[in-house]
Amino acid sequence: MFISKQEKQYLFDQIKGLSKDMSLAASEITYLKAKIKILDAKATPVVAPKKPKTIAQKAKQAEYMRRYMAKKKAAKLALEQA
Repeated sequence: MFISKQEKQYLFDQIKGLSKDMSLAASEITYLKAKIKILDAKATPVVAPKKPKTIAQKAKQAEYMRRYMAKKKAAKLALEQA
């Protein structure tokens, strides 16, 4: 089969264009793979489960919060009166 010089040149130009597109696609694929790895690492943080509190610990925390809130309320009241 005979191919003219123009047809041959056209085919070579098409091949060169495809090779440029392939190199761009390969670099983009590499970039996207790296981005996926980063996002996967961020999406799955390791969270330690909380240790359940005993009844005594809950009571102690509740008493602390009552005292803390009373102190905050007293400070706010003192600030308003001044």
